Amino acid sequence: MFNSLDRVDWELLHRQKLVLLNVLDGMDRNSSVGEALWGLMHLLDALQDDAAATGRRTFPNEDTERGGA
Repeated sequence: MFNSLDRVDWELLHRQKLVLLNVLDGMDRNSSVGEALWGLMHLLDALQDDAAATGRRTFPNEDTERGGA
């Protein structure tokens, strides 16, 4: 994992992802904009999953014993 991810505000990123999900909810997934935004959403998911696996973050409402850091 990249060291730059140590400086990510994971809680802010989580809130931003929720906003993006609300935007995507009303959008045609097959449009060029929809496809691009869903691609970014999948990238964010992968980054968050890797960060959790390496102990850089925990998911909201998850205890640290199961989630790492």
